[in-house]
Amino acid sequence: MTNESLLAKKQREMGFLHHFHHLGYDLIDLGVVEKFEWTQLSHDDLHLMLNRHKWQSGDKLFALRSDWTNAIVRYRKQYHLRADKIAYSGPVYSLQKERHQLGVETFTDSIPKQIEVLGDMITFMEKELNLSLSVAVVSHNKLLKKMLSPRELEDPSVRKFICERNQDALKHRLGADHPLIGLMDQAPTEQASYLKENYPELTRHLDELAEWEATLKSKNVDYVYADMLALPNQSYYKGIFIQLYGENQTEPVASGGQYTSSSKAFGMAINN
Repeated sequence: MTNESLLAKKQREMGFLHHFHHLGYDLIDLGVVEKFEWTQLSHDDLHLMLNRHKWQSGDKLFALRSDWTNAIVRYRKQYHLRADKIAYSGPVYSLQKERHQLGVETFTDSIPKQIEVLGDMITFMEKELNLSLSVAVVSHNKLLKKMLSPRELEDPSVRKFICERNQDALKHRLGADHPLIGLMDQAPTEQASYLKENYPELTRHLDELAEWEATLKSKNVDYVYADMLALPNQSYYKGIFIQLYGENQTEPVASGGQYTSSSKAFGMAINN
């Protein structure tokens, strides 16, 4: 990394923190090494451990931070943090790579307030980072959970075939009459109607999906796509999850979604 690129990276980080400080967000910084008690590991902790650098010392488990949201939720619970909106910046480490994230979290079940935080992030990306957002993919984790059994949902091969949209392989694995195959037979524009007709209990979630889709369209994203077959990239997402793409980019420049802390919450992070 050259001097110029290092300075640009640090300036971007400071610019992000200053920007959200002036918007009334509380800033937070946490240590990169996290300590765990074996008996207090949550389901999400256990799931994330599979992809973390970790070691044991005595009866304590230590790991490099692999996810900011999970770390903030545990910190907020431990120290009774009352902040409604948080901004953060710092590295995360998985077994595959190191990333630097700029992110925001809001702890509220108010959809308008969650949407406001999404808007703050998009505005920063467009005006401060000069990012032109070309594509937004918005999904809801309740959809596939309704059509797949817990065992099917955790099956690595099923998840792989869904990500690949490999209908033939899914037919072989799940059966040709599986409801997921019925959904895949529909044109993308008809999938929401198909789900409402066959799973009326999903109507509320589909309407929520449409609300977020309309919000993203109002933010001048070139193309907004509601994906009924998307799998969340984090196990803790409990509702809407979103991926934002820049022009001609195949990897999302930012992602986030709804999850449950001590109450409902929403977070979004830019990956550097």
